[in-house]
Amino acid sequence: MKSLIISYTLENTKPNQRIIIHRLLYGYSDYSNNMAYNYTRKGLIELYSGRKINRGVFIIPFKHKDKFIPLLKKNKAKFKVISVNLA
Repeated sequence: MKSLIISYTLENTKPNQRIIIHRLLYGYSDYSNNMAYNYTRKGLIELYSGRKINRGVFIIPFKHKDKFIPLLKKNKAKFKVISVNLA
């Protein structure tokens, strides 16, 4: 299976922009009604069968690259993409 390893850094972005990007990529928990209800929102990595490898590094299937690369470019992230074949 052809996959991509994407490594990125958000050192040139504002703190509130970093939070938005991390929530989009990794998801978050949402609490409402004074913490009576807990909702878990999935991130793009989980939705498209990806995996977080390390801080700022994740792997995704090659066919979903069009969802991630424009997001990182739009938010001025520095990133590197490595193509790998998984058996």
